[in-house]
Amino acid sequence: MAYAHGAGYNATKQCLHGTRVEILDEIEQWARSTEPNVPRVFWLNGAAGSGKSAIAHTIALRFHQRNELGSFLCFDRTYLAECRHEKVFSTMARDLAGQYPGVKRSLANAIRERNWLKRTDIIQQWENLLVKPSAHLPIDHPILLVIDALDESGDPESRKHLLPILANRSIELPSNVRILLTSRPLDDILRALRSCVHILNKAIGDIPESSIAHDIKSYISARLASVDDLFLDDNRLGLLVNRSEGLFQWAFVACEFIQGSGSRKLFTSEQRFRQLTNSATSGATPSLDKLYNTILQEICPDNNEDDIQAFQSVMGQVLALYEPLSLGALTAIRKQFHSGFDVYDINSVLKHMGSVLSGITNHLIPICPLHSSFHDYLTDPKRSKKFYIDISLHRNDLAFATLQIMKKELQFNICRLESSYFLNSDIPNLPQKIKQFISSSLSYSCQYWASHVQATLFNSKIATQVRKFLNEQFLYWMEVLSLMKSVQIAAHSVSLIITWATVRFHIYNYY
Repeated sequence: MAYAHGAGYNATKQCLHGTRVEILDEIEQWARSTEPNVPRVFWLNGAAGSGKSAIAHTIALRFHQRNELGSFLCFDRTYLAECRHEKVFSTMARDLAGQYPGVKRSLANAIRERNWLKRTDIIQQWENLLVKPSAHLPIDHPILLVIDALDESGDPESRKHLLPILANRSIELPSNVRILLTSRPLDDILRALRSCVHILNKAIGDIPESSIAHDIKSYISARLASVDDLFLDDNRLGLLVNRSEGLFQWAFVACEFIQGSGSRKLFTSEQRFRQLTNSATSGATPSLDKLYNTILQEICPDNNEDDIQAFQSVMGQVLALYEPLSLGALTAIRKQFHSGFDVYDINSVLKHMGSVLSGITNHLIPICPLHSSFHDYLTDPKRSKKFYIDISLHRNDLAFATLQIMKKELQFNICRLESSYFLNSDIPNLPQKIKQFISSSLSYSCQYWASHVQATLFNSKIATQVRKFLNEQFLYWMEVLSLMKSVQIAAHSVSLIITWATVRFHIYNYY
């Protein structure tokens, strides 16, 4: 049954102890209330960087510790290719079945009778995989379901069926089941949820500024207390709090920057503090934009054009991927670029960006923006200006590179299995063999090459590579997909290529 792997809660993302006390208590009281008319959904909304996800993860941890967390699903635009919006209720159903035997039996019976329910639309999921089995949930304690960062599910189309269910059908679940939802107040979400009787609407902007300022001050003080080369008193703390403009994400990134996480070693923490507090304070520029600009100015000192071009090239590759990759995989793919941009060493650019990217200090962790606001900043030319990343410029390179990776690495019996007569499930140590013989760059290429090709304009060179691949290595590709339990990708990939080769080709010839 479809499941959103890697979308669970993360204890490291919880709020600092002693902060956000009022809103955390309010959410917990709502979830535990036994009053008959309490709304079933609590919608916490606010601007990017205002701390919504930290609150969601904290609440999830509290309920998990009491065995009252039914499910947690976090959307992340970095993983849009996983289509988590299609797996919301099947994920919740599997999580609940793993905790409650009655739900497990009901779910198993439903799937046994109608196997097609394992992969169906979310309306069917809601009715058959969640609502009906939920009749077997215990009713002596609250059960919390959490959907974090709904705004990162994709475009409004990805939410058009989910939002009406949340808005109108939450009362179909048992009365002790509650749904905590966080998002930015995007237009489609706002229209669907703001006036619903079953939804408690809470905007972070409604929390008193004094309370937010106090919590941000506590957070910054705790984070920077151990920094030896920085003098920090109440006045200097106040400067940082004022600069944050109520955004916890600003405080997080600022602390990372001052501490020098992955930054150039040219400046002390004291000097970085002064960079943040002495930079221009145009009221028309959001605080996060000013912070990101300060960080990138350090990465590209003196507005050096070569440094900026290297930054745009490398970050363009990072942002254009359908799934984040580690430094090694990024480098392997980049070596196959044909545009000449492979002259830039990825590590030389990214190693200074630990305050805004994951995977900088640990090269086994995928590299991606620590927060969606950095992605938004870089892809908006009005905000990032000279640091602007035009993702479309990198599509050809990635399409060509993924095809080249498969051309070089795909082969018959890639994992050197002793026999082809065994089921994958019967092969001992298969996960270890996959890890040994199928590189991360090849795994990525096999899954997403067609998506990268489909995103390009028709290109005769790429078309030639696609034809050779399908003629010569199609079966080897299918073998890898089978080993990775991703055979279903093949049909979708071929469909994408057929569309690209027909529609794009006609447009190409027309012009």
